[in-house]
Amino acid sequence: MLRKKPKNIDALSLFSPPPVLRGYMYGAQEAREARNLNRLLAIRLETNKSCNLNCRYCYAQSGEDSAKIADFKNLKHIILEAKELGIRSVVVIGGGEPTLHPNFRDLIAYIDSLGIIPVIFSNTVLMTEELAEFLYEHNASVMGKLDSLKPEVQDYLAGREGASEDIRKGLENLLKSGFSKSTGSGDLRLGVSFVSNKTNLEEIEDIWHFCRQNNIFPNMEILTPTGRAKDELEDKLLTADEINEYKLKLLEIDREYYGYDWLPYTPITASGCLQHLYSLYINIEGNVRPCAPTKLDEHPALKIKGEYPYNVNKMSLREIYDSDLFTYVRNIDKMLEGRCGNCEHTEECIGCRGYAYSVGVNNGIDPLKALRMECQQCFR
Repeated sequence: MLRKKPKNIDALSLFSPPPVLRGYMYGAQEAREARNLNRLLAIRLETNKSCNLNCRYCYAQSGEDSAKIADFKNLKHIILEAKELGIRSVVVIGGGEPTLHPNFRDLIAYIDSLGIIPVIFSNTVLMTEELAEFLYEHNASVMGKLDSLKPEVQDYLAGREGASEDIRKGLENLLKSGFSKSTGSGDLRLGVSFVSNKTNLEEIEDIWHFCRQNNIFPNMEILTPTGRAKDELEDKLLTADEINEYKLKLLEIDREYYGYDWLPYTPITASGCLQHLYSLYINIEGNVRPCAPTKLDEHPALKIKGEYPYNVNKMSLREIYDSDLFTYVRNIDKMLEGRCGNCEHTEECIGCRGYAYSVGVNNGIDPLKALRMECQQCFR
């Protein structure tokens, strides 16, 4: 792969922060200001559990056999309630593949009509040129998928033969439609997610360069022991030393080739993740979580008479947001334990709360305590 240094990299006296995907992540100052003003910046919304892939790391265990589809009117109602709480973006995360929802285009047009940024997570299998152009015209940001540049590895992780070719065609259509063009604000409109694990670890540098050279946000996640991954990829989890090594290597690459600098300890590499402070995740049943892997709704200790109460079909989004549980979640940075509690970087990073939670509850720890445990991925 051809790699070129920026022409004036040696003359740079200061590094720049790397660009992020517009509407997907918000910086530390925005996140804390929103929390302090009791304002949401984003919601993550599941629309359907059906999926044309069968990814081995899927937290939602989605697939072709799922018929769960959220009602379009209910989705619109949730978004309107969230708008009253101040949101700037709706992350349509699907739960499955959101482009399969029968009202997908209507949903995107509706979000755009409210002056809110639609952010779509898609495996890009169904991303035709025409659909890519529609999304571009409706002010969307798109997060695609690129777990591997090797077809056999991508097909294995996606759980379907031929997935790699379909994914790459969809990504090419997004690039043709202009998603890699600069927005002028420094943010990007196209990203790709890749879940780092032992099957693709040796490729991460090449994927990183591919993203940087094409104005694509590299959304590198770390394999989390939840959902389907807990059963199918348990032996593919990275060690703390492996995470340490590749994050520092990517930081070195960004400094040397692209003039970017960032804190290497954050859970999402080169961008951080403070969504517990400013975002809510609403799953297909209407249950509200802090984020996708923080499955509070599945823990028996948080249920009342066998049911999880924090559901948009039972309470308003405002009531859920103002509840004791979600007030606790929004202020989790003040209660962190272990190394996270004593870290000088807590303004920028609170560790991966989803990973801490998953590991904690898998080991029988109380859910609220698990949520504030020190980050299991951090090598500081």
